[in-house]
Amino acid sequence: MKSLTKLSDLSGFKRNLLLLVVDSLIVYFAYILGMYFRYGIFTLDEPEFFVNGIYFSAFIVVSLILNGVYRIAWSYSYFRDYFIILRAVIVGYAIGFLAGRFLNLFEIRFLTVPFTVSTMAAIISVFLLIWSRFFWLSILSRNHPIVSSEERVFIVGAGDAGTSIAEELSRHPENGLVVGFIDDSPKKLRKRIRGIPVLGNTDEIMPLVEKMGVRKVIIAIPSADASTLRRIFSKIDVSKVKAQTLPSITEIMDGKAKLGYLREINIEDLLGRESVQIDLNSLKDYVVGRTVLITGAGGSIGSELCRQISPLGPGRLLLAGKGENSIYEISQEIGSLFPDLKVSQLIGDVADRSRMRYIFNKMRPQVVFHAAAHKHVPIMEENPTEAFRVNSLGTYNIASLADEFGVETMVVISTDKAVRPSSVMGVSKRIAEEFVRSISSRSNTKFGIVRFGNVLGSRGSVIPLFKKQIQSGGPVTVTDPRMTRYFMTIPEAVTLVLQAGAFSGDGDVFVLDMGEPVKISSLANEMITLAGYIPHQEIEIKYTGVRPGEKLFEELVLTNEELIQTKHPKIFRLKMNEAMDEEALLKTVSRLRTAVEESDFEELNRITSEIVDDSTARIDDGCDSK
Repeated sequence: MKSLTKLSDLSGFKRNLLLLVVDSLIVYFAYILGMYFRYGIFTLDEPEFFVNGIYFSAFIVVSLILNGVYRIAWSYSYFRDYFIILRAVIVGYAIGFLAGRFLNLFEIRFLTVPFTVSTMAAIISVFLLIWSRFFWLSILSRNHPIVSSEERVFIVGAGDAGTSIAEELSRHPENGLVVGFIDDSPKKLRKRIRGIPVLGNTDEIMPLVEKMGVRKVIIAIPSADASTLRRIFSKIDVSKVKAQTLPSITEIMDGKAKLGYLREINIEDLLGRESVQIDLNSLKDYVVGRTVLITGAGGSIGSELCRQISPLGPGRLLLAGKGENSIYEISQEIGSLFPDLKVSQLIGDVADRSRMRYIFNKMRPQVVFHAAAHKHVPIMEENPTEAFRVNSLGTYNIASLADEFGVETMVVISTDKAVRPSSVMGVSKRIAEEFVRSISSRSNTKFGIVRFGNVLGSRGSVIPLFKKQIQSGGPVTVTDPRMTRYFMTIPEAVTLVLQAGAFSGDGDVFVLDMGEPVKISSLANEMITLAGYIPHQEIEIKYTGVRPGEKLFEELVLTNEELIQTKHPKIFRLKMNEAMDEEALLKTVSRLRTAVEESDFEELNRITSEIVDDSTARIDDGCDSK
């Protein structure tokens, strides 16, 4: 037996050669059995007996080779791989039988295998060849002794992903022993899949965990949306059992679940995981071969724009930003993934008109995505002139230069805080929208403004803050128990921004479907639970009061604004009032620039009240002096 275990040490070529020899003997043996079952006793001294056996075996073995049987890694075989053996035998048998009958026409009868014999031999060959693979696997496994694992595992989801994970764990038992599936499908309940029982539905997870002594639960449903994952996760007590999941299906590009994909459940899974369908052709129509400028390219939204635009085939990618480190990092990332793409790193402030003019004049961008902005509400309350300088005047600079230099398409990233703004940041972004709409009304450039809410994991957002507070033992600070926000993952938001760009035209304002609003207090509770702590007991949640400029509830549109459905179900076009004329625009920009330079807060309030009649924000010099 020791000599058999040494077979696993053979090289791939030698293994396949050995398999080929063994398969030839198996098929010939199947022919002998077929002859015996058909005729009982037959004489071995007849030459036709041996010749016919070789003839029959040759067709089967050649078919096995041509069907790729010897290219299969049997150590990692799946059930479908055994169908290849069945197909190969059937094809070889059929061709061999027809060839024999053809030779009969020329009176060559000694190569004719009787129909009953060849049929029985083919059936026997299939069974023996498949059995030989199981025997082969048992030999290979002798050099890989099973490592016992005390970690018992449940897999939630008995579909393709779940069974793939179960098979991988069976080959790597040191990572866990699967004792059962959990699945809500009545058709699977109490059945066995790949030899593993489906023990119950998701409502029974914790009773079964305690009964079976399970230490890990793997949620293997890549197609599950956030609400489904939240429902399943709510059934799991993470203080008693470890919970892991697979990424969403869009993150698993080859569609095959692997142990390496498993990771801890995070808050993005419970709030995001939306699979966004887009029209790639419409995106390529305005991106392929173009010189694309992205302002704020080092930020959360800007860097994701770089990642999603690069595969679309732009002629050149211009990465513009104020921070050299962030621009360097995204440039390195894009360069490693797309080495043939021309990338330029441009350091500058969008509010510096002379610098921006130089970039437009030298680089001649054809498509512009304007993501550069100050977004932190409380900080902008303390620095209002900077908010207007960058968000309002900076946007005017980019939009007016896009018009002047004949840019084909420009997409501006806005915010839901521009709706009935109560903060300096919201007001500055709303004025930026009005500037773009005014320029667009007289321009050949296709302008579009995309308005959406909070994105998960962006810099300065509440989620990174909560993570740090939980890691330090709390407390987790929430401004008000009633505070709600819309959330969207960064990749989802950017994908929709790109799609909205294809719909852009006359300064349209687009609103993204952000789903259902989420209570910040509920978000804090879920993040504490995910970290394995008990909210209010092990980690305190402390309410600190609403900060200046913050609203309890964000809005995406005003009550008197009309939403119009676009071709995409998650993108809406906003029907708005007529934009300001050119004379009013130039006058307003001049007044705003002077007010910012001189820190004239009374003038800033007058400009705000004239342009944004629904604003409740108040700009004063006390903000800058804090």
